[in-house]
Amino acid sequence: MRVIMEILTFRRMIAPILLQLLFWAGVCGCLYGAYVLYNLGNWAWPFAAFLGPLLVRVLFEQMILSYRAYDCLRGIRSELSDKR
Repeated sequence: MRVIMEILTFRRMIAPILLQLLFWAGVCGCLYGAYVLYNLGNWAWPFAAFLGPLLVRVLFEQMILSYRAYDCLRGIRSELSDKR
């Protein structure tokens, strides 16, 4: 019940979990696209297989960076309030 209340009061974020799920869906999409390109005989399939997941990783790291910074700031705030 406590976890649900934290989610409803926006104390716990659900977006980082969703971003991780979307990341893996993006990687699978890139690999599937590379497989389709390979079956069609297209010469660009190695680029889709190797650079696609790398690009997806960089994009999602940029998105999740703000949530990680928020977690660090929350930790600093809790440590400062413990010292008082």
